[in-house]
This record gives sequence, structure tokens and C-alpha cells, in this order.
Amino acid sequence: MLRQAKLDRVIKWGIKWSMWPVHLVTSCCGVEVAHTSAPVFDAERWGVLPFNTMRQTNVVLVEGTITRKMAKVLKWVYEQMPEPKFVIAMGACAVRGGLFWNSYHVVQVDTVVPVDAYIPGCPPTPEAVIRAFFMVGNKILGKPGPEVKPVKVDLTPYLPQPKPAAKPAAKPAAPAKPAAAPVAPQTA
Repeated sequence: MLRQAKLDRVIKWGIKWSMWPVHLVTSCCGVEVAHTSAPVFDAERWGVLPFNTMRQTNVVLVEGTITRKMAKVLKWVYEQMPEPKFVIAMGACAVRGGLFWNSYHVVQVDTVVPVDAYIPGCPPTPEAVIRAFFMVGNKILGKPGPEVKPVKVDLTPYLPQPKPAAKPAAKPAAPAKPAAAPVAPQTA
């Protein structure tokens, strides 16, 4: 029993320090992730190594807007990842739709896959990206950590209401015109 408990701690420690995100870049947030991995912030020292295939990663980092068409790809990527798997929704568009929240084609990430950490902002800072990975790391170790969850706000009362379609009014009958006098032909 003691060996299993110690082994479990070692496994969780290894998972926490080897979060390799596969990037689902659909919008401008990808630039911030590139900045996070650049020498100034160097996310690799925290165990965050950008990866390019979903079959060897355990984190999917959704960077930006998810449309209905991309939602299928997100679900497909999530299903191919090995266990344990984690999802981070990055940016206002991924969290709640951002600028496109009232659009017909935008889907919120948490309606497609379960989200473990949210990174609000447009664009989010590299520090916020690193903090989200720390939040996922705390979740792996079972420690309570800072939770950032978006609040759903109903904005429909503030939207302009569509005007009902006006029925065309029945045209009144045109008054009868007096008959014109016949014109006599001119002779030369």
C-alpha cells in the first residue's frame, strides 16, 4: 500500500512537469503562446513544451474562436489524446465567444469538451497562459488552486429587438378620373 501511494505521487509529479500542449490555433491568441515560449517567459522551464501531435500530448490549448466546423476537429483531437487529458480555453473568443458571442457560427469550448482552465482576455498575456498551466498542475496534484470560471451573462435585454414585419396596407380604390375630350385631327 505504501509503495502504491508513493508511486502515485511520482506519477502525478511527472504529469505536472510534462504538460505538452497541442495547439488548436484558430485566432490571434497563437501569437501570445509563441511569446510565452519565447526566451523572455520560457514556459519550457515550467514543463510546458509545445508539441505538434495529439497522440503524444496531454493538454489541448484552444487558442481563439471555435466555429461549428472547428468544433468537430476539437472533439476529434480531444478523443485522440491519451489519459489524463486536460483542456485550456484561451482568450475571450474561446471562453465565451468574444467579439462574436452573438454570432450564428461560434461555439463555446466548454460545450464541446470539458475545460480545466480558462484564460480570459483579448489577447491574454503570457503570464496568464503560464498561470493557467499552474492551475492545471494544481488540479493534477489535487491541491485547491485559483479557479477562474466565466460568468454567464444574459445580454438579450440590451440588444435591439427586431421590429415586427409590417403588413402592407390595403390600397384605397383610386378615384375615377373624368374622361378626356377626344382630340380632332388637324387638316393641312
